[in-house]
Amino acid sequence: MSAVSKLTTVPARSTFSVPVWLLALVALVLLAVPIFVQNKFIIYLATEALCWALAAAALDLLVGYLGLTPLGHIAMWGLGGYTVAILLGAGVPLPLALVASIVIAALYSAITAPLALRAGGIFFLMITLAFAQMTYTLADKWTALTGGTDGLTFRSGLQPLELYFLTVILTGVSLFLLGRLVTSPFGRVLEAIHQNENRARALGYPVFAYKYGAVLIASGFIGLAGALAALHREIVTPSDMFWLHSAIMLIMVLLGGARSLWGPVIGAVLYITVQSYVSSQTDLWAGIVGLLLIVLVLTGRGGLWSLIERRRA
Repeated sequence: MSAVSKLTTVPARSTFSVPVWLLALVALVLLAVPIFVQNKFIIYLATEALCWALAAAALDLLVGYLGLTPLGHIAMWGLGGYTVAILLGAGVPLPLALVASIVIAALYSAITAPLALRAGGIFFLMITLAFAQMTYTLADKWTALTGGTDGLTFRSGLQPLELYFLTVILTGVSLFLLGRLVTSPFGRVLEAIHQNENRARALGYPVFAYKYGAVLIASGFIGLAGALAALHREIVTPSDMFWLHSAIMLIMVLLGGARSLWGPVIGAVLYITVQSYVSSQTDLWAGIVGLLLIVLVLTGRGGLWSLIERRRA
C-alpha cells in the first residue's frame, strides 16, 4: 500500500471541493448583476466583497486545511496592493503588475515563513504578527516609495464595471484552482498533517516542505486579492496593512466556516454587507458581528457553511 493510500485511513474532516458547474453558475450570476442592478454602490460593494472573499478562501488553506493560524497575512494583502500601484505608476502593463503582486507576496512569505513554521503553535501566530507589524512600519516610514501616511494614489485605467468583471473572473479562477488543490494528493497530505503531524512524518512525508508550500500558495492568492482591492480603491495606504485587518480576515473565515472554501466566501460577503449597511445605521455594527460569532459557536463550530450542510443533510 502506498503512503498516499494510507492517508485514507485518517478520518476525513468535512471538506468541500469546488465543482466546475457550481462555480460557473455562480460566475454567471455575478456577471449578470450589473445588467439587473443599475447601482454604482452595489457594484462597488460587490467588488470589495469579492476581493475579501478571495483572500479569506486563500487564508482557509492554512486555517481550515492545515491547522495553522497566522495573524500577519494582511502583510501579503498590502504588498500586493503596493506592488500593483507602484508598477502601474511606472507604466508596467496591468497583467504583469498583477503577476508581480502574486510573486512579491509569495516572496515575502518565502523569507519569513521558515522561522514562523519552525516555531509552531502560538509562536507561529506571534511571529507572523511581528513580521506584519514590521512591514506596516516600513510602509509608513518609507515615504519616498509608499507615500507614507498619505499613501499612493493611482489610476487603474479600468471603469468600475470592467474592474468588477475582472475581479469576478480572477476570483472564480482562483477558487477553482484552490478547490482542485485541496482535493489533490497535496491537499490530502495537508489534511493528514493537520490531523496527525507525527503520523504524516512517519509515512515519509516532508512535513515542513508541505507546510512551506501551502503558506507560499496562500500568500500568492492573498497578494492577488490585495492587488485587486488596490485597483478597486485606486489608493494604497499603510493602514491597509494594520494587523486588525488580519483579524477581520480571520473572522470572515470563522463566520463562514473553516472547513470549506465556500465558507470563507460566504463569511466575507456577510461581513462586508453587515459592515456597509449596518454601520450606516449604528456604530455598534461590530457588536452584531460578535453576536453572529457567539451564535455560531453555540449552534456549531463549523460556521455558516456547516449549518447549510446540516440543513441539506
